[in-house]
Amino acid sequence: MTIDAVCFDLDDTLYNYEQYARAGLESAAETLEMETGHQLHDELVELYFDENRTEGTFDTLLEQHGLSPELSDSLVDAFHSATTPLSPYPETVPLLGTLAEQYELGLITDGRGGHQKLDRLNIRRYFDEILVTPQIKRSKHESIVFEQVLDSLSVEPSATIYVGDDPRVDFLVPNELGMYTVRLHRGRYTELTAQNTRQRPDYRIHSLNALCHIVSTID
Repeated sequence: MTIDAVCFDLDDTLYNYEQYARAGLESAAETLEMETGHQLHDELVELYFDENRTEGTFDTLLEQHGLSPELSDSLVDAFHSATTPLSPYPETVPLLGTLAEQYELGLITDGRGGHQKLDRLNIRRYFDEILVTPQIKRSKHESIVFEQVLDSLSVEPSATIYVGDDPRVDFLVPNELGMYTVRLHRGRYTELTAQNTRQRPDYRIHSLNALCHIVSTID
């Protein structure tokens, strides 16, 4: 089977999401200090990384300090509105440049602010189709998300590879559609395992450098 397209997840697949989180926490802490006078950057970092409170981080912090829960929305917005540059993995740009010479490239992310992330990473130019699912109120749990990108790229599922890192969301639907799936063991979800065979990828790699070999093997 000839491969016509390679599609990617974004967070922890093309760059280390921890960069984004740290920049976002700093932005949120600055907003909180401006609005309340409280300097709580270190506590935010501790909650998020040391205590693994990646959900409801700001609600927890506000409650601990007796601050209005109504501040949470502005802190979330500040978290996702940071503008500091992000760095892709060292192999990301060379890989995308090589693949773009021969294949259509797509990107599908469930992460908020996907377009801004691509700009901060300076890699938008490599992709022929980009879908940030929160903008259409969908997620990678739904086949329509992948089908929309495949249609936009004018490729068949069986001629497409999807690369992601999170077994909970990245491989079930592509597997069902008949896409080839590749898991990058890197980032936040390295220790997670597939809950069933339907979530298992076809290939597993520890560096994006290995992807070209997989593509050439299939193609």
